[in-house]
Amino acid sequence: MVTSVCNCYKCNYRFNYEYILGVSYHSIRLGNKRIFRCPNCKTLQKFDLSNRSPNKSLKTYGDSSELGIGVRIWALMLAPTFVLLALGNFSFFIFPQSIYISFVLIFLGVFWVFGYLIYLILSIGPKTTGTKKVGK
Repeated sequence: MVTSVCNCYKCNYRFNYEYILGVSYHSIRLGNKRIFRCPNCKTLQKFDLSNRSPNKSLKTYGDSSELGIGVRIWALMLAPTFVLLALGNFSFFIFPQSIYISFVLIFLGVFWVFGYLIYLILSIGPKTTGTKKVGK
């Protein structure tokens, strides 16, 4: 097990996050970052796991369903994909003269997963106000 110190950008809560390297059951892996919920404020965030030195004074949390991204997000990501893939496979039998309909539906199912993941990654994180400090 690997332990990293994580910091919530919203409530500034610091905690140890214990996980298995390369595997995640309840969060979304993004290289050195993972998307899961803050144990303090319960907001969905992208945490940096590059600080792999545990701090003994901080509380330790593991990769659990308490911190997971939740059933709603998994359902929004996977349900439309499975429906479009199933429709694409069944359309081979319904419309045998037009094979393009099947491929379009299957492509839309795959596109939905990647599109939703990109939306999720871009929408999670600290919100910048767009104001820049001008130095002297």
